[in-house]
Amino acid sequence: MIPALSPHAPALREAARREPLGLYLHVPFCRDRCTYCSFVTTRDELLKAAVLGQLRRQLLDWGQLLGRPAVDTLYLGGGTPSLLSARDLAELTGAAAEAFDLATLEEATLEANPGTLDPAWLEQALHLGWDRISLGVQTLDDALLGRLGRIHDGRTALEALAWARAAGFTRVSADLMVGIPGQDLGRVLADAGTLVRAGANHLSIYLLDLDKACPLRSQVDTGKLVLPSEDEVADVFEALQEELPRLGLQPYEISNYAAPGQASRHNNRYWERRPYLGLGPSAASQLGDWRWTESGVIPAWIEDRGSAEVQELDPAEALAEIPLLGLRMHRGVDWEALRARGRDRNLEPLVDGWEAQLAPFLQHGLLLREGPVLRFTPRGMLLSNGVLQIFV
Repeated sequence: MIPALSPHAPALREAARREPLGLYLHVPFCRDRCTYCSFVTTRDELLKAAVLGQLRRQLLDWGQLLGRPAVDTLYLGGGTPSLLSARDLAELTGAAAEAFDLATLEEATLEANPGTLDPAWLEQALHLGWDRISLGVQTLDDALLGRLGRIHDGRTALEALAWARAAGFTRVSADLMVGIPGQDLGRVLADAGTLVRAGANHLSIYLLDLDKACPLRSQVDTGKLVLPSEDEVADVFEALQEELPRLGLQPYEISNYAAPGQASRHNNRYWERRPYLGLGPSAASQLGDWRWTESGVIPAWIEDRGSAEVQELDPAEALAEIPLLGLRMHRGVDWEALRARGRDRNLEPLVDGWEAQLAPFLQHGLLLREGPVLRFTPRGMLLSNGVLQIFV
């Protein structure tokens, strides 16, 4: 356990009993590093045994500390979890089932790179209880995939999707990226249609993020590559808002669209501020009043000597996160319930201040009030960052 959290162990245990947790496991291995990536990953295969051993120990330690609490969503992210052997995956799954009560499990998600999959592995993963797969497609344009440093091509991505459906996965998600240098933004719409027709029932639309140092950012900074303009990117997001419902996918969050019943339950818990435990290098957790992030230095994390970031949220910070995260969701936020919560914590003046700042956005049609619910309009979704800054 992180030393700074030791004095709070009883409170953490009590928080874990209130409702089922989400459990996230970070597998930091990649075959190659994408040119836009700033996540904590490694290509060093020699670290695999040590990382997986530490993950299993953490599972057992936290399960014991929290009293083997119930878990209703399980998520294996990375990195590239699909690089694990079937045996590695079985051992990790078994450790999770030993340490936590998975009887209430509603969803178990695997992230996968299309270039690392085969039918037998997918069938074994489904047999182990993993019932949702999220494919890192990004684009079906082979030239752009090469620019991004992806190890698969468009044909391989569609083949992986077909294999997942044939193996028995009924929850299949694909990532699409917008804003890639040289991208024909109209191609994003075509790719979305191709993926849905091939069997994807969930799409996550990501804007290329070059905030941190990475090879692709260096090429943009030196003028070798040019990013699409903000207006061009907004146009394609607006076009997707119109096209994806025609394909049978409805928005449930700013960047996520799903067929009925296919929304990511694990990701929803982040926007709903429900509790989650993250294990692995750089993994984040939120339980009770505490939030913490594991060390992102993989060798130090393995040896329990890395420094972790621990934050105890005060009542005002906790209240602000309800609209900060909840407004991302298509259904919006119950503002009257938020006000009542603020009143109970003597924070009603804070809510009054937010309402005053939000008034212009309501007047200009970026926000909509329907009874007690406040939510973004479709146009507001495109400009949401400026609104959400109010709560930061």
